[in-house]
Amino acid sequence: MNLKDPKTQITLFIAVLFLVGSYLWYTRVYSTYSAKIAVVSSECEKELAALHNYKEKAATLDNLQREFDDLQLRYQKVQLLLPERKEDESFLSQIHVAAQLTNSVVNDITPMGAQSGDYYSTNTYAVEVKSSYHDLGKFFSKVANFPFIVNISDLELKSSGGPIGPIGAPKKDADKTVIATFKMLTYNVKQEAS
Repeated sequence: MNLKDPKTQITLFIAVLFLVGSYLWYTRVYSTYSAKIAVVSSECEKELAALHNYKEKAATLDNLQREFDDLQLRYQKVQLLLPERKEDESFLSQIHVAAQLTNSVVNDITPMGAQSGDYYSTNTYAVEVKSSYHDLGKFFSKVANFPFIVNISDLELKSSGGPIGPIGAPKKDADKTVIATFKMLTYNVKQEAS
């Protein structure tokens, strides 16, 4: 290698210029931007992880929505059985309709007050019904099918003595009349004091 040769000098000059340019590019440009690139790429990875989490949550959101809708439907069904407030008018009309459908007579309904529980209130009524024995069973069947919860307790039966039956029916088909006294309990959601 002859250093006095102009071709060699030009080649060496270009090589040194390339090395100096590479060094300056590495120290001034690459290392500065390499740190920024590392920061941006770590932020990008965090964003991708968050995006992945959001996609997973979105997939479970549909399941949660279906579960919520199912629970809402079940709550509405239970809410029908346990009214939000005491509905005496509806209760009394349903008792009288049940009595008419079963050839029974409601002699007395006396409200005995409400008792408060943790989440619900119990409304107690003293009831007296005059009916035949079989019609009384039908009456209780109608009461059991009310669209809300009703319990019957403290049932006492007394014979009234006289036969009862459809008008014009022969005496052998007539049932003896009974007078039933019992407590009827209805429930509603406990009202919070405001």
